[in-house]
Parts: sequence; C-alpha cells; structure tokens
Amino acid sequence: MRDLHVDINAAPCPQSGLLVSALKPDDETAAYALARWARPDLSNERWENFLCDWHADPDGRGILVARNQRGGILGFVCWWRLPDLEHGETLWAGPFFVREMGVRPLVRDALEHALYQLSCTTEATLRIAPDDTPLRPPYSTLV
Repeated sequence: MRDLHVDINAAPCPQSGLLVSALKPDDETAAYALARWARPDLSNERWENFLCDWHADPDGRGILVARNQRGGILGFVCWWRLPDLEHGETLWAGPFFVREMGVRPLVRDALEHALYQLSCTTEATLRIAPDDTPLRPPYSTLV
C-alpha cells in the first residue's frame, strides 16, 4: 500500500484560492461544529467513534478540509480506500460538509480537486458517494 501522507495542496486550489489539506488534530472540534451545523442529530459519541476509526487506519481513510486564506474551515469531506471488484483499488469519498457562505460551489470544487489529486497519487479510482440527504436550509448544507 502506498503512503497516503501526501502534500495534497502545497498551493491554493487553482480555481478558488482555497487551501485544502488533511484534517489536523487541532481542527477536530471545528470540523465537528460544522458537521453538527449540517447534521444537528450527529452525536458526539458517533463523531468520536469516527475519529477513532480514522486514527486507527490513517492510510485507509481520511478527512480533507477546505480553508479560506485566514485558516477558517469552510468545508470538509471524508474519504476511504477499499478494493472493489469492478473498479480495482478505489478511493471513495463523501459526504461533503460545506458551510453556506456564498462560496459553496467553490469549496466543493476545491475538495473534489484534492480528492482527484489523491486518487491519482494512490493510483485508485475515485468514486464519490451520491448525496442522499436533502437540503434543509438554513440548517443543512450537506451537498
């Protein structure tokens, strides 16, 4: 298995100027706040279990975070790697948690760009899970 600790975005995403990087431990609280904003029913226990699974397998799963130039988190997406009979080595991604600030399409585009780069680096087919949760403005911007 290849090393997934790749500098996904040494420079801002070309189209948006947003910075995309792996979630850092210092960002876990802010990411949880964004996830709760999008999904108010997300329990702290479920979030902690998710983080525990992520920490236990950092090469098999991760979280990419999009930030503005001041460092504020505007969105994140989860990814995981699994072999797939149809697609071979596969990098799955979703859901996208994106904060509504007039830049939502740019945030999602920046995250998708970083996922594509990661899939190329790991020689895996990128599959983005369909968004099956309806929008519930103004409480949810799961896109």
